[in-house]
Amino acid sequence: MKDILEFKIVDFSNALQAIEVQNSIFEEDGLLNILASLDYDLFISLTKMPYPDDHVKYYLAYYKDEPIGITVFYYYPDYQEEMWLAWFGILPKYQRKGFGKKVLEWSINKVRLDGKKTLRLYTDETSMQDAVNLYKKMGFVGEKYTKEPLDYNCYIYSKSLSNEEVTLWNNRFLGLEDQSSFEREDREFKERIFNIYKNNYIK
Repeated sequence: MKDILEFKIVDFSNALQAIEVQNSIFEEDGLLNILASLDYDLFISLTKMPYPDDHVKYYLAYYKDEPIGITVFYYYPDYQEEMWLAWFGILPKYQRKGFGKKVLEWSINKVRLDGKKTLRLYTDETSMQDAVNLYKKMGFVGEKYTKEPLDYNCYIYSKSLSNEEVTLWNNRFLGLEDQSSFEREDREFKERIFNIYKNNYIK
């Protein structure tokens, strides 16, 4: 595929596009995640939530000026040589056209250029089989994650960004249940926070 994709960081100018794209791809609601990525201190002051600062950054992939997918990076302060990939996906009408591979290649190269040695992600091995197959083709190595009693078949995939063999996560605690709990805030709360952003900050 010769089509060229453009990538833009998600900020206050295209946050509404990012929310729409994310909601069109995933069943899980990640609204608070996006809002926190725009300005962490602002988000905390508005929500009063104990939301962890994992330095998350969203990027939209554009094809012919239309957003077609999303890719997200974050890292844990205790593991600054590693980056994690999240919310990676392509809008349904653009799937199975090679865009997923292009966006994943860009993501891998960006993280490598940022000086990270490892790229990791976690996913549901059962329901995200197409994405899992792509991860494997791109050299990610999977391992089952059992440290928490999650309600899905969680696997962690890791890829070395250097010439060294990848170091697996080895089932260390991640706190995925706590992360998910923030997105389960009631709809009324989310709508109130979203309206504050929409009326005062998002362009």
